[in-house]
Amino acid sequence: MTAEIKQQVQFKKEKLMKVSKKFRWEGAHRLPWHQGGCQSLHGHSYVLWVELEGEPDERGMLIDFKVIKKIISPLIESWDHATLIAKDDTKLKEAIALLNSKHFILPYDTTSENLCLYVAQYLLKKGFKNLSEHRIDRITVRLQETESCYAESSTVVSLEHPSSPESFDSKVVSL
Repeated sequence: MTAEIKQQVQFKKEKLMKVSKKFRWEGAHRLPWHQGGCQSLHGHSYVLWVELEGEPDERGMLIDFKVIKKIISPLIESWDHATLIAKDDTKLKEAIALLNSKHFILPYDTTSENLCLYVAQYLLKKGFKNLSEHRIDRITVRLQETESCYAESSTVVSLEHPSSPESFDSKVVSL
C-alpha cells in the first residue's frame, strides 16, 4: 500500500462521527425473580442516551438531532409515567389493570439491559430509512436507572431492511 493510499484510508477513518441525544422519563417496573429490592414494584427517573455513529455528509453533519428526537420521542412518551411490564408478569398486569394505570408491555423482563436492546431495535425498525440515508453504521444505547448505575448496548446497523419481526430480531447484533 502506498503512502498516499494509507493517508486516505487514515483520513476516512477519522471522518467517523458520533452524535448523542439525551432523553428522560419517569417509570416503574419490577423484576419478580430478583433477590434484592427490585422484586417489588418501584420507580426510576430514567435517563437514556442514544448515540449514532457514521460518516458525516459533505457539510460535516451526521444527522440532525431533531430527527433522532422525532424517532425516539413516541417510545419515550409511551413509557413516561407508565409501568413497564414483562409479558409473562401476569400478577403485575392484573394489578395495573385493576388500577386502570398507564403501562407498556415488553416482550421480556424489564432489566436495564433489555430496555437498551428494545430501544436499539425500536430505532432500527422505526428509523431505518433515516439511519440508512445518513449512513449510520452503529447505534449505542445507554440507559441509566439511578445516579450510579447504567447499562449500555452497541448494535451494528445492517443496510438490509428487515421484512418481518422475526428477521428484524435477527438483524440486531449486540457487541
